[in-house]
Amino acid sequence: MYEELAKIHCRPEVFSAYTADTLWTQAHPAEQMLRLHLDSESELASRPAEAIDRVVDWLDRSFGLEGASVCDLGCGPGLYARRYAEHGATVHGLDFSRNSIDFARSHATLSPGSPMYQVADYLKASLPAKQDLITLIYCDLCPLSPDQRRSLLSKVRRSLAPGGVFVFDVFSMSAFEGVTESVSFGRHFMDGFWSAHDYFAFKHTHRYDAEAVSLDRYTIIEEDNTWEVFNWLQFYSRDTIAAELKQAGFVKLEFTDGFGRDPSDTDVFGVIATA
Repeated sequence: MYEELAKIHCRPEVFSAYTADTLWTQAHPAEQMLRLHLDSESELASRPAEAIDRVVDWLDRSFGLEGASVCDLGCGPGLYARRYAEHGATVHGLDFSRNSIDFARSHATLSPGSPMYQVADYLKASLPAKQDLITLIYCDLCPLSPDQRRSLLSKVRRSLAPGGVFVFDVFSMSAFEGVTESVSFGRHFMDGFWSAHDYFAFKHTHRYDAEAVSLDRYTIIEEDNTWEVFNWLQFYSRDTIAAELKQAGFVKLEFTDGFGRDPSDTDVFGVIATA
């Protein structure tokens, strides 16, 4: 038991494991994530409706959604994609959570302007071509490793129409300042979030100052199974995200605020990258 506990408490190398597919596709956690997506009081999976409306209205004012081809990466249950379509866009939403896509499809209207939803991992799947706008909302770039980000940014740039824009948000360095290393443990940890059966779980929060990265590492111990989830987050300054985008071939960059729950939130900022 000592050796197992020592292993659980070790400090992993940065981005040494990727488990996002486990969190979003394993049956019980995936159901919990969908519940959180739809909970307007929780910000664990999505922002409240008024914040989503604010961002979509800004996108419409800034880029004109009427008649635009829009691809929403990590669309979840369609919280943004549905609103894009309501503003007149032709929308293609991708997400590797079948639960979320099933919900999005079941709540889509039968009109010709309804979004097209696809169960797919946008890191692996082909993206639709000649898109006027591609979005990746709720800081979904931040859990990806440098190699994954390079691959995705290159793929997004190739999928945009000439002059098309990629709009996304990231966690800022001010948010990184609030990361504190900690350890917590409990039975039925997080109110039964991880399993429908009896379990114990550890949560370790690690901070990697040199890389501006944090890790929430969850170790779930069931009667007949032990498994882990690694929730990495990359934090950015405007200079560091600009360097990644320029390396990917984007020719024009702009930054904006207003993506958070509160328009004055400085823990996140938006990025507008033009192909």
